[in-house]
Amino acid sequence: MIRQITLAALLAGFSSAARAQTTASLPDSAGYADPQCTKPQVSLVKPGVWNNSDAVDSYNAKVKSFNQAVTAYDACMHAYIDKANRDVKAIQEKANVDLKQITERANVSMKVIQDKISQAVADAKSVGAAMDQETAKLRQR
Repeated sequence: MIRQITLAALLAGFSSAARAQTTASLPDSAGYADPQCTKPQVSLVKPGVWNNSDAVDSYNAKVKSFNQAVTAYDACMHAYIDKANRDVKAIQEKANVDLKQITERANVSMKVIQDKISQAVADAKSVGAAMDQETAKLRQR
């Protein structure tokens, strides 16, 4: 009985240590940075008079600036999304490796326990058989 309690305590320690090791190596999702991309400002107002070259030139300059801002924003967001996808993939791969290690350790531990259970059952049966023989001898007297 003491061996079973000791073995159970040992297994509990293994599983809690494995859980702590796995979670400690993963990033804190609450601390994952938001994208730092500057959103383009949509404030284009068509000139009221199209025959005024200064107004048209000013409008065209704003359109050009806006298009550049959109291109920069698009590139920044794609870079952020690509990095985030790489981070997710790395976390998934780490989790799979950790899960495999935990599963292997658990299977080994369960095999040890199952072997000990089988031995305990065999011991109990032999003690029971010996007791039955002794009881039978006492009844014959």
